[in-house]
Amino acid sequence: MATPLDVGLLQKFDVIFPFIFVLVIVYAVLARTEWFKEKQGIAFMLAFLLAVMTLFSSIAIKTINRMAPWFVLVVVFGILVILAYQAMGLSEKTILETITGKEYGGAFGWWVLALMLIIGFGSLTSVVSEEQQFTKLAAGENVTQVTGEGEAVGFWATLFHPKVLGLGLLLLIAMFTIRQLASKSE
Repeated sequence: MATPLDVGLLQKFDVIFPFIFVLVIVYAVLARTEWFKEKQGIAFMLAFLLAVMTLFSSIAIKTINRMAPWFVLVVVFGILVILAYQAMGLSEKTILETITGKEYGGAFGWWVLALMLIIGFGSLTSVVSEEQQFTKLAAGENVTQVTGEGEAVGFWATLFHPKVLGLGLLLLIAMFTIRQLASKSE
């Protein structure tokens, strides 16, 4: 069932997030290295080139798109755990000292790194498995049947499809929101 806020058609823009993700992460890492501190332009150019090269790999794009929701879930879960500790009376300073301190900081860092590697490796193996067709569809072959009286019928059916109408409504709401936010208050 389609809803007015159906974002199914926005999945056609799934290459934008991996491009921006690789650009920002690579630039942030390069900008923090000693050699690139004085050469920010070169760091940005390398980050941009790596982000463009990412666009040529469907496996990289799909892997990043598959990892992103899992990282969001981990961050949300971490925030909820910290809020639960704060609700029990621990101060933010105590939590921060425990996470970054000498006694538990190293172990915490290794656990976070291990969790990130597990998510990354799992996403990569899942995408490679799909790309190389190691897994078969349990339901059988997908068959698409085209019926109609020509191109005009297909055009109007596509134009008035609930997902297209929902996307149009979503984009209109976004346009008016940005216009209101960008206008000067008098």
